[in-house]
Amino acid sequence: MSFFNDQSDSTEPMDSRQVQQVALEKISYMHGFAKTSTPATIIAPLLCIPLFDSVDLGSNFHIWLGMMVVAVMVRIFLIRSIRLDDNAATNFAKLNWAVGIVTSVWGLGWLMLVPGMDPVNYLIYQVISLTVLFVGMVGYCVHWKTFFSFALPLKITELLFIIIHSQFIIWPIAIGSLVNFYLALKMGFFFSKSWEKSMALRFKNEKLFDQLVQEKNVSVAANIAKSEFIATASHDLRQPMQAINIFVELLNLNNLKEVEKSIFQKMRCSITVLNKMFNTLLDISKLDSKMDTAYATFELDAMLDDLIPSFQQLAAEKKLDLRFDHEHFMIHGDANLLSQLLINLLSNALQYTTSGSVKVNFSNDQGKLVLTVSDTGCGIPEEDLPFIYKEFFRSQRSRPQHDGLGLGLSIVSRILHRTGGSVSVETEKDKGTVFTVHTHFDITGMAADSTPQLDPDTQAPLTSAKESPDSLHLGILENDSALMYAYLEFFVSQGYVVHPIPHEEAEFKHALMTIPKLDFILSDYRLGDKDGIYFIEQLREEFNQAIPACIVTADTAPQHLTLFKQLDIEVLYKPMDIASIAKFVGNRIG
Repeated sequence: MSFFNDQSDSTEPMDSRQVQQVALEKISYMHGFAKTSTPATIIAPLLCIPLFDSVDLGSNFHIWLGMMVVAVMVRIFLIRSIRLDDNAATNFAKLNWAVGIVTSVWGLGWLMLVPGMDPVNYLIYQVISLTVLFVGMVGYCVHWKTFFSFALPLKITELLFIIIHSQFIIWPIAIGSLVNFYLALKMGFFFSKSWEKSMALRFKNEKLFDQLVQEKNVSVAANIAKSEFIATASHDLRQPMQAINIFVELLNLNNLKEVEKSIFQKMRCSITVLNKMFNTLLDISKLDSKMDTAYATFELDAMLDDLIPSFQQLAAEKKLDLRFDHEHFMIHGDANLLSQLLINLLSNALQYTTSGSVKVNFSNDQGKLVLTVSDTGCGIPEEDLPFIYKEFFRSQRSRPQHDGLGLGLSIVSRILHRTGGSVSVETEKDKGTVFTVHTHFDITGMAADSTPQLDPDTQAPLTSAKESPDSLHLGILENDSALMYAYLEFFVSQGYVVHPIPHEEAEFKHALMTIPKLDFILSDYRLGDKDGIYFIEQLREEFNQAIPACIVTADTAPQHLTLFKQLDIEVLYKPMDIASIAKFVGNRIG
């Protein structure tokens, strides 16, 4: 079997630059190995002195040892003369001579030393020879020519020794050594070729990566240019459209003939469509500009109150049954983005439904808001489903019947990508479509009941002072219901608008939405899982001001005094009469 039977592969041939880089990496690796193995090259011959000291080898051992000293010195000189920025062929030649000259002396040992040895020492030298061979294979097999330069001088002389002393050698050991030599050469050759192939694949991958980066940059640049064009066009075109809208509103239909009225109504419908298109382009522009999301807690009812009337009018014009099914949720999220989601899904549903109904449902899925919009419209063709979220995509089936830019579902997709939500669709031809949106907006509770909050025992209002522009708003956190009622009765009688604030986390967040302002916070220290400091800091952050605050506590630990002072929180210690507390609050507010 030939060593050089290379298997064909599909790897592209390397260009001259890549060939030079492969040569540089090869010489760099082998040069580094040669330098680090120099101590071993020096120590190994020295160990032979005590090892063969008892063997009568005459002057041959001293001659061999002298030759080894010279070979090692030449090796060190050649290794040190290699410069990685030199010509690759020159460096390979220096390295091949450096590694070959030392193994040549080890090979001469077969002819100069081994013939005078007993079988035990013969075996020792055989082990040394094989060790040198396999250590060299580790360092030089990345370049098969260098490895051959290393291995051939070592083993060719052993083969010559076997031929000359065939009647004295131990044949199983000799044959095993030659087989190992053959396998080492073969492994070195194929490892070198495999290494070159891996380098070629690396170059190919780097080239593909560079192409991908370039294509990505082109795509990003095109997307930016598109977004800038949309933003600019939307702005510049909206200016004259605004004038047209005003002029249209100034026209008095009563001064027009019936034919002209009909034309005018059609023109107004066209203008309405254009306005919707511009608004959609503006929405896309805002989303592409990566405007920050504005998370806050809001009432779902309040958001829907602004949207429902216009959609009800559109549904009435098409004689569609439009229904909204939802609880009175308090939502923590971006109300504007949620509104855009609903507007685009509902507009699509109403546009593509000619009879039947459109239903909107808001539900709670493990504390997250889920929006479902279902209709009894024409459905979405199966072949169009992979493309419905792409911008400017419009189905060929519906394009002739409906106006639009094909941006509605693209806006939905962008909003959900920004806020971490997801959307799924179920559709059936001529029976309708259901879009289900899973948002990452938290449902924090239910909207406050409009009926007055009454004490469970007396049914008296807990807060009753009528608010005026000069009224002072006092927030109270107290987990003792009797003490809370006493606070309420007293401070209301003093003319304060009192806000009892719950200390349960969910109820606390809900209560924040009902408090217009706070002039002072009065709190107990120990309030279940959280303390008064936590709630005071939350209230200050919510109202974005350092609201004066006082903790009334029975806890007199000195470390708390330092903490209260650092946070600019006053402290009063129980027991204390309520009149004194009121006087303290009044002084701090005044």
